[in-house]
Amino acid sequence: MSAFPTVIRLSGMFGPALTVLGLVVVALSVRAALAVNRGRGTNGLDPKARINPVLFWGAAAAVLGFLGQCQGTYLALNAIIAAPEISPQVVAEGFVISFIPTLFGLGILAFAGVVWASLRFLSPSSGLRTLQEKKQ
Repeated sequence: MSAFPTVIRLSGMFGPALTVLGLVVVALSVRAALAVNRGRGTNGLDPKARINPVLFWGAAAAVLGFLGQCQGTYLALNAIIAAPEISPQVVAEGFVISFIPTLFGLGILAFAGVVWASLRFLSPSSGLRTLQEKKQ
């Protein structure tokens, strides 16, 4: 069994939502790549109109991951307050777990950023691609 389901479980109530956003980013990335490859969208849209949502939903995942960390920290602090005696190791472990949704969301954002930048560079409407082709 991979570690991915563990990441989803440890992300608390935000884990499934982050997973869905990650799948949305992947699906939008494939759709944008196909639009860039064709040059124009099926309904005449500029490929950039297909590329920008990749970055938007990646940023939404990062924000959701941060909210997950806030919730995890809140729950950890409530458990610390309720415990009559608690070891520093348990406190540290609780805070480490609270960072998992943030890392999950930032990972989705990093993937979305790389895809967005790559597709913007490869887009026919990008001046960068035509400059590269003229140099050759």
